[in-house]
Amino acid sequence: MKEFIRSFVYALQGIWAGIRGQRNLKFQLAVAVVVVGAGFYLSITVFEWCIILFCIALVIGLELVNTALENLVDLVTLERNPLAGKIKDIAAGAVLTVSVISLIIGLIIFRKYLM
Repeated sequence: MKEFIRSFVYALQGIWAGIRGQRNLKFQLAVAVVVVGAGFYLSITVFEWCIILFCIALVIGLELVNTALENLVDLVTLERNPLAGKIKDIAAGAVLTVSVISLIIGLIIFRKYLM
């Protein structure tokens, strides 16, 4: 049980390290707070909450993975390497893709409340 709890502590430390070190993650968390606030204010449905929370978790989780990959690449090589850059670009592209789709989903959900 002690190891199980310790694994949660390590995970929380990882989340905190990501928040402290990544400007994009701070921005995404701020957007998440605004979206959650709008959801409460507009009384979105339970199903809409599930979709919104899933999108938030997906974007933040993928940003944390992107951060981990960037740190891993930097650990492996500090010199300029086209493959290292490609790895970082692909991971960032994954975050961008999920973020844009999540934005579109948010617009679809909130449109009816704002029109």
